[in-house]
Amino acid sequence: MDDVPLLLYASALATGLALGYVMERGGFCLTRALSNAWLMRDGTVLRAWVLALLVAMVGVEILEALSLVDVPRPPLRWLSSVVGGLLFGAGMIVAGGGPGSAWYRVGEGAIGAWVVLLGFAIGATTAWLGILSPVRVLLQKPILTTADGDPPTLASLTGLPPWVVVAALVLVGCAWLLRGPRGAEHGTWRWPASGATVGAIIVAGWWASTFGERPAGITFAANTGHLLTYPLVGYPSRVTWSMLTPVGVAVGAFVAARRADQFGWKLPAPTSLVKIFGGGLLMGAAALVAEGCDINQGLTNSATLALGSLLTFTSMCAGASGTLWLLFLRKA
Repeated sequence: MDDVPLLLYASALATGLALGYVMERGGFCLTRALSNAWLMRDGTVLRAWVLALLVAMVGVEILEALSLVDVPRPPLRWLSSVVGGLLFGAGMIVAGGGPGSAWYRVGEGAIGAWVVLLGFAIGATTAWLGILSPVRVLLQKPILTTADGDPPTLASLTGLPPWVVVAALVLVGCAWLLRGPRGAEHGTWRWPASGATVGAIIVAGWWASTFGERPAGITFAANTGHLLTYPLVGYPSRVTWSMLTPVGVAVGAFVAARRADQFGWKLPAPTSLVKIFGGGLLMGAAALVAEGCDINQGLTNSATLALGSLLTFTSMCAGASGTLWLLFLRKA
């Protein structure tokens, strides 16, 4: 085995291990962040998410300033961003978490997380190669670009240098973050520690993914489906950087849970199996339409200031919030 595969495997697994450990210890999950904020008026986990995004934005600017990574910007496919984002957010609430949190809950011993991931993998494969593929292609056709044909970003929209936009967002974000408490939730890490560390790992993921085929950063969308199709039909034809990262997440979360004496096999209620599988199925298909999951579009790609990712992430939050209202708040 030559040096390149070794670096690919080592960098992917190390990135996943670090992310899984921190996500488990910090309870880092967008579903939890939005649910706590809407249902309990507790913005602790949401503050961790916002801090992670701000740190990732600063880190991406540093990577590019040092010419360490040529970070790509995803296109603005507005229709698929909105439709896929809304459906992903709804599926996230029904399933009880996104694919990233499902992978770290696997490491905690949650059997239900496997059910969510199975549904997600089937949904993603169906939208990529199966009967939903024509729908995905149709939704992804409308695309908006700048006058130069490049993907639009907040910087190109405002005409300001990217570092100025990032500095403004950091100032506004920190003004809100500093108003919140810094206590831990249920014995986990405090939100400033978990948020800042996740953000730093997102940045490291951009650099570490250069040991793969191309810099792609951390994602749990298509790669979760590939982990199903690879052993079954040999697609893709080789193990990729992104396929190894979720495996590392599960192992990292297992280490964290064991060290904190919180690992234990947890069986879901039988009546919830269809529900969480359906949520995973919907999320998987929607993630392929939206070209990413909550971690990928909400942190990895949004850190590049890409309007397509910011629109997708906003749609995911809207879909999740609307589903929370329908399920829990409408009759309150």
